Amino acid sequence: MALNISNNLNAMQARRNTNLTSKQRASIMEKLASGRKINMAKDNPAGLIISEMLRSQMSGLDRAMRNTQEANNMMSIAEGGLGSVSSMLTQMRGLAIHALNSGVTTGAQTTADQMQMNSALSTINRVVSTTNYAGTNLLDGTRDFTYETSDPSGIIDTRSTRVNSTNGTNQIDVTFAGGEANQAERAHLEADFGGAATSELQEFTVTGQNGSYSFSFAEGTSVEEMAERINSMADSTGVNAYAIRDQGEGATSIRLASQEYGSSAAVRVQQHSGTGFADAGQTRVDLGQDATLSVNGQEVRTNGLEASVSGSASAKIGFTEGSTENTTIAQTGYDQDELTNADTARDASLNQVKGGMQLQLGEGSGSQNRETVSLGNYNPASLGTVEYNGERYSLNDLYGGGAASLDRNPELALKIIDQAIADVSAGRANIGAYQANALDTNYNNLAVTLENTMRTESAIRDADFAELVTQLTAAQLLENSGLKQIQSANMNAQNVLALLGG
Repeated sequence: MALNISNNLNAMQARRNTNLTSKQRASIMEKLASGRKINMAKDNPAGLIISEMLRSQMSGLDRAMRNTQEANNMMSIAEGGLGSVSSMLTQMRGLAIHALNSGVTTGAQTTADQMQMNSALSTINRVVSTTNYAGTNLLDGTRDFTYETSDPSGIIDTRSTRVNSTNGTNQIDVTFAGGEANQAERAHLEADFGGAATSELQEFTVTGQNGSYSFSFAEGTSVEEMAERINSMADSTGVNAYAIRDQGEGATSIRLASQEYGSSAAVRVQQHSGTGFADAGQTRVDLGQDATLSVNGQEVRTNGLEASVSGSASAKIGFTEGSTENTTIAQTGYDQDELTNADTARDASLNQVKGGMQLQLGEGSGSQNRETVSLGNYNPASLGTVEYNGERYSLNDLYGGGAASLDRNPELALKIIDQAIADVSAGRANIGAYQANALDTNYNNLAVTLENTMRTESAIRDADFAELVTQLTAAQLLENSGLKQIQSANMNAQNVLALLGG
């Protein structure tokens, strides 16, 4: 190789490689200092895009988890308030039962019980009006859903219908196809005695949802008398009797029917003697039937005359029994000679569903990330609403002087209290189910998603210190080697000077 000093190519090459090594070492030092292998877009443009998107998602997941926990806390406050209401109602029920013991209870005792009843009602009113979260009342109905109904067939019972939550839908469509296979039915059994009176001793035990009772009817007892006697124990058995098939000489048959509709209703008759409902020693049993409908395009089976709906909306829809003149979704005419089936197709809808509380439970936009829920209305003016002799009454009617006060109608008071207990229990159950099935599940799912998202983002952006330290050691060695090469290359100039001086 020629000796020259104009173009020291070896030195220039060594310097270029050393500069590259120095930049590499500086980049490694920056990553070690920051703990990230992507500090600027030029480090990994594609990785930066994914990392920033994941970071945005992580922020949303974290906020959604806090939203879910806040919603859970709010629900717990509402459930606690309802727990207090339930305790008051339990005490009130005892007062009503005491007032019904009129053969022993004195007027002074009833007056004292009424004073205690008034105090309990005032407590319920105070709890309902003061149970709030951050100044927002939870139990007075301001967080309940409102809706309108389009129900030309009259199949929906709005008094027992409640919308619990929606995820964006504002309409619930109900379609009943009609037909014996789709209708709701009571459990029922029939006995044909061949005449207006039994021609032999009839002994049998009737069992329904409420219990059992054994009957004995002597030969010659009329069908009407037997039905009347069975009905006198209907509260104990949950089974009503109807004298049917009037053939000009009075009823000749008895139809037993459960008081409730649905597959959980049953009528069982064990015949001990005679051959009314079965041969002596034999037992007959019949079960009711639930209705089958379509709700928002989804097939739903009722529980008696109530349907629980889930999906785009969570609701409990109550249905009317109808009548032999206007059958809706249920078989009717249990007191008639012939049963009437619900053969006509029916349509109805709950529309303009609005109100409730909107909860953002997901990390993104769109209805799938949020739900609107209701906590119901537990104001005493509407709590425990029942029908009695064609009129509607609620908890407020239990105050002294009211239609259901203890001195005026303790029987009605007990009915209202029992309904109120059922309403509050259902509300607490709805809250508990929503907490367990929606909020807790959502929180756990978000936590797992956040963990996995953080792991993914870390793999893209965070530095691997073992790898970087190895790279740093190599870069330092290369840099030192480069400096030695520059020093060696510069010896060319010294050699030329040595020749000139020689």
